Amino acid sequence: MQPLCIPYAATHRFSPLVLDYLAGGERTREFHAGPSDLAGLVQAAAQRQFDPAAREVLVRVLRSQYQGLPAEAAVEQSLRDLARPDAFTVTTGHQLVLFGGPLYVPFKLLNTIRVARELAAATGRPVVPVFWMATEDHDRAEIDHTFFGDHKLQWPGHAGGAVGRMALDGITSALEEAIAHLGEGAHAAEMAALLREHYRPERTLAEATRRFVHALFGRFGLLVLDADHPELKRLFAPVVKEELLNQVAERSVSYANARLAEHFAVQAHAREINLFHLRPGHRSRIILEWDGFRVLDGGPTFTLDQLMAEVDTHPERFSPNVLLRPVYQEVVLPNVAYVGGGGELAYWLQLRWLFQALQVPMPRLILRTSAGFISTKRLRQWHALDLATEELFADQSPLMARVASARATFSADLAAERQRLSAFYDDLLAKASTADATLRGAVEARRTSALKGVDRIERSMVRAAKRQQDTAMARMRSAHAELFPGGGLQERRANILPMLAARGVGFLDELLGNLDPLSPCFSLFEEA
Repeated sequence: MQPLCIPYAATHRFSPLVLDYLAGGERTREFHAGPSDLAGLVQAAAQRQFDPAAREVLVRVLRSQYQGLPAEAAVEQSLRDLARPDAFTVTTGHQLVLFGGPLYVPFKLLNTIRVARELAAATGRPVVPVFWMATEDHDRAEIDHTFFGDHKLQWPGHAGGAVGRMALDGITSALEEAIAHLGEGAHAAEMAALLREHYRPERTLAEATRRFVHALFGRFGLLVLDADHPELKRLFAPVVKEELLNQVAERSVSYANARLAEHFAVQAHAREINLFHLRPGHRSRIILEWDGFRVLDGGPTFTLDQLMAEVDTHPERFSPNVLLRPVYQEVVLPNVAYVGGGGELAYWLQLRWLFQALQVPMPRLILRTSAGFISTKRLRQWHALDLATEELFADQSPLMARVASARATFSADLAAERQRLSAFYDDLLAKASTADATLRGAVEARRTSALKGVDRIERSMVRAAKRQQDTAMARMRSAHAELFPGGGLQERRANILPMLAARGVGFLDELLGNLDPLSPCFSLFEEA
């Protein structure tokens, strides 16, 4: 299952900022910690130091979170490795998407596992892959659904604070609907049992996600971490205090944004305080007021002394936003690299000076593999129209016009007629100007109107060519829709479970071997 490698720039799906970063460009160089090729990762590992006391806390918390989960030898080995003073991690993070979410989520996990293995082999030191569950996120509407084919599955309910703490009330209907749409593959019953085992109403979304990911990826040694934990938050408490006292994120990120904005669009903007306060059913912003601090959504108010005391006694009540979450991650993990999508890398690149200000090491940044699947039938039909594979990523409207015009039994190209018409008006303009110079404007207006008329006729002829070539047009639409369902990348919509129902969990091993995040290209898989 060898994928076709398509340069990311050729897909027209990645921002100029990300493309510059991948190319090692000058415009992004000051915003990251160094190159993310294997040599750069080895260098980062040699420089990374980590507090032994923090390591002890991390391993203890992880072991407590794995209590009651099925034993997995590779996970146990990862826990033992992580306890070693010379061990490091490679990390990815994501929201708690329903039933594994879109394809790019397992892609991120597999990339993290692969990079950890390659870095361990290159350094001779243990490198553990970690999945950081974004359990404190409160955007329920972003994670309460997934797609099996064209069918949207949704977990009914309403937002209520950190999603990881939410019980799976009402999950049964979505669960059974998912099972009904797994298909009739040889491994469908196995996937159905997996869903029923882990997504139970009595569990929280965080518990279900940990168990689900452990069941699929634990054999690769992947550790799943829920950082919504008092002991881990206590390690983060000094950063929380620094943010509350000095608003360090706003100053450092605003500086980075001003420099980035000279060349690129800015992904995220810092607030005056970039922390939330957690209480049952709420994750609410903390705002600074003239006489102290207030928690929005009807939350408590604090004087500065009261808020500092709250951090000391209840650090678990404080939650970082999107800009401080990476800092929290690097405080509690001996991390060398972070694997993320283009949007994630964009906001990580805003954080270089924030990491410096807080004296926290910034990891190397790796763009996760972007990939898609297309059937041999669709790809052959595409190539039969004299189209290159890369043109699947092109703007389809002009491409279809080109194909229809080239294959039609008549010519829809009016370039020659347009040229003759323009020459006619050149002659007319010369004669009219001789008679009266003020006629020039009238002639030019007529020229413009006539050429627009030719354009309209040409568009009509192209539409006629498309109607005549309706079979070719249908094949183009079908091929494109297979790779871009709903108009977006397949990986951002399709769920992996129907694929695993057809092929079994061994398909993950194939993907692990073929998705290489250190090779900067889109991986297109042709399927029989």
